[in-house]
Amino acid sequence: MFCDTSLCKRCGACASECPYSLIVEDGEGFPRLRPAARKTCIGCGHCVAVCPVAALTLPAMPVNRGLAPDQCPPVERDLGISLEQAYQFLRGRRSVRTYRDKPIPEGVVADLLDVARFAPSAKNGQPARWIVTRTRKATRRLAGLTVEFMAINNVFPGVIRNWERGVDKVLHGAPHVAVAHAPEDGFNPAEDCSLAAAYLELAAHAHGLGACWAGFLMEAAEGYGPIREALGLPEGHGVYAALMLGYPKYRYARIPLRREVELRWLD
Repeated sequence: MFCDTSLCKRCGACASECPYSLIVEDGEGFPRLRPAARKTCIGCGHCVAVCPVAALTLPAMPVNRGLAPDQCPPVERDLGISLEQAYQFLRGRRSVRTYRDKPIPEGVVADLLDVARFAPSAKNGQPARWIVTRTRKATRRLAGLTVEFMAINNVFPGVIRNWERGVDKVLHGAPHVAVAHAPEDGFNPAEDCSLAAAYLELAAHAHGLGACWAGFLMEAAEGYGPIREALGLPEGHGVYAALMLGYPKYRYARIPLRREVELRWLD
């Protein structure tokens, strides 16, 4: 760590926020890295991000390529939203299963995935890798392979019958599906990919797009070779999240009710 002592106020925020307590004070009260940092630092960048005066630079570690304040976009306070706006945004998200016949521009998809990479992950591993279908044809192919898996395993006969009638109950005619995969031997790949997919879903909502978890595809992708081949999954990777994506055919005018929270406090 490099500390610009002409800027540092010795407030201690960087040391307090380090997840592994790798920052200590030197003889003059300025922050420095413990020797263990070289092997233990996860490169989360909390120390650089929390410094109020941009005094810290995190040098290259095994898990990153170095991080300086001028590389980090500032948090724009005037872009903050009110509590009421945040609550309506979150409560107003719906799982969309009817889509317009309109593809999402690739630049918009790239923007969504750019947001998704900021999802929390165990030890800042960021293991999620993405596969996104570019065309409705490619999406429908994955739906068809999922139906094929169902027929072979004699499950979900209603979905199969609908498919035979030309009704897609797997991916619901969505123009795209985004699949998150990661190494199976990772620390927490399922949780990490799920969180990344949740960020993707909320980013899609912010764009006025619809999304819905593709559970049937996820289940089939666990062990059905043709789907894994169609996705081009690397050896040793598992599918841990999948989202349909598209422009909603309908707009929701109200927020449906949900069960009351079940809560038990512990003292």
